[in-house]
This record gives sequence, C-alpha cells and structure tokens, in this order.
Amino acid sequence: MTTAAPTPRTDSGLRTRTLAAARYLLMPLRLLVVLPAMLVGRSLLRRSGVDSAPAVEVWTESDRLWAPANAAIELSVIMPFYNPGDALAPTVRRAHESLTEAGVGFEIIAVSDGSTDGSEATLEGMPAEVKVIVLPENRGKGGALHAGFARARGSWLGFVDSDGDIDPAHLVDYLRVARRGGFDIVFANKKHDLSESASSPFRKLVSFGFSSIVGTLFSLGVNDTQTGCKLVRRDVMADVLPRMRETRFAFDLELFVTAVTAGYRDLRPQPVRLEERMGGSTVTKKTILRTLTDALSVLARRHTTDLYRTAPAGAPAPSENPFRLAA
Repeated sequence: MTTAAPTPRTDSGLRTRTLAAARYLLMPLRLLVVLPAMLVGRSLLRRSGVDSAPAVEVWTESDRLWAPANAAIELSVIMPFYNPGDALAPTVRRAHESLTEAGVGFEIIAVSDGSTDGSEATLEGMPAEVKVIVLPENRGKGGALHAGFARARGSWLGFVDSDGDIDPAHLVDYLRVARRGGFDIVFANKKHDLSESASSPFRKLVSFGFSSIVGTLFSLGVNDTQTGCKLVRRDVMADVLPRMRETRFAFDLELFVTAVTAGYRDLRPQPVRLEERMGGSTVTKKTILRTLTDALSVLARRHTTDLYRTAPAGAPAPSENPFRLAA
C-alpha cells in the first residue's frame, strides 16, 4: 500500500496565513487608531445632528431608482462638473462616442454643481442622449451625483470625472465585466497591476496617504475608494443611495462603506489610466482637510448609528426587488 505524499504548502496559502496572523496581531494597534478617530467623528456628528444631514439638502427623489429601468437604456452615466472650462465638452463627447461605438443603450446626465464659468453652455447642441441638470448652487461632487442618480433610468449606473483625467471609454470595459459577473460595483482602481497614472507626485502622495487611512479605519477590502470612475448595479444604488449623507469628495468612500455595511460584497476592481487633468487640480489643503473630517463622520455613522444598516422607509424587500440577481 502506498501512502500519498503530503500536499506541499503553496506560496499563496502561506501568504494568506501570514497576512491573517499579521492582522490578528495588529488588531490592538488598529483599535488604538480607530477608537479616537471614531470619537472625533462622533463629535462632528453631534454638531450637525446624529445623521449629519448636509447643510444643503441633496436630491430627495432617490426612490425613483426603485422603478424598473428603461428597457432601452442599459447604462446611465453621471458626469458631475464644477467650473471645468474647456475640458467638459470633449469629455462628454468622448463618452458619447465610446458608448455609441460599443452599441450600448445609454444616457449621459451632466450635472452642473453650481458652476459659475458658463461651462454648461458648451454642451448645447449635444446629441439627444446627453441631458444637462443645472443645480442653482454648489453642493459638492456628492450632491451633484445624488441629483444625477435620482434621474437615472439605466440598469447600470456609472459615473466618471468630467475634467478629462479618466477616459470615459473605461465605462465600456467595465460594463462588459459587469454583464459577465453581475457584480454589485465595478470600480477603477489605480493600484491595479495594469493601471497607469500620469498624476503629479503630490496627488500620488495624497492618494497613498488617504488610502492608508481608509484601510486602517474601515477594513473594506478596497484599497482605492476615490478614483472617479465607477459602475453600480441599479438595485444596489436604489438600496444604498437614500442611506448616504456625504455631498462632497467623501461620497465615494461612503458609497463603499454603505454598500459593504448593507451586505454587498461583490466589488470588482478594474485597471484605469489616469491622465493629467485638463481642468487643473481640485486637490487643495482645504479639500484634503474636508475629506478627512467627512471620512471621520462616515466612520462614526457606521459604528454608532443604524443609518447604513437600515433599509430606507418604503424600500422593496430583497425578495420583492426586481433588480436583485439570483444567488
């Protein structure tokens, strides 16, 4: 009788066990960071109410997403913009051309976040698939996205920066991935092995610092929450958008936090190429500080309130939701 040789340990298995052990050993150190951060976030929430409702009310019609998608529109693309100047029209035109060539049924919803440079006028004469929403005052990127998503009619909802640093054609590739896997969220990840970036060293440093903070505080399993190109299944967005409160750059982080807390785990990172911004950098000391404080508010909401765990009033039960894919 022969005895089967023992199965050798694989490098990947050993790496997994090593990482698990490291996380266990570092847990007390992580708590030393998370607990003070959560207390600061809780203090921020108390100043503005437990739910930290935004100073400027966001779009309140997100329950429109519970209605069935328009059969002719597979993808709704939201493109928020604030004083992008000459970068806007070429980016919107590129999105339209890419989706048309791919044979996708689509709509593009460009949302002016209270722009004062008249850039929405550059979209006059665009094809019928391009819709423009003009908000009367600046709400922040998240506020503009709330407004656009509430008007979206597609089965998949995407958004991409409108300042030219990300080719909107990425959404075509992401949609192909989404079709095959039925994922909850497909998102651009600049840390993907196949990603390329022409961002400045300063932006790369800021990105590394923020992603490190997010990884420590939230443990989402997502190492890049902020790159501005994502695709979300309609039923997922219908479920999570009414729970969300952030109206500025922390919208992206809150989207992942809300989705993961609500039980959505099929998150698929994809490569992205980042070009130099045509409209100039939006990263300033003020936006960095604001995003960090907003992130602490998100942390406190996650751990000290039921906001992210509670389905919106009147929302369809999971078994009734016509968009949820079978397990």
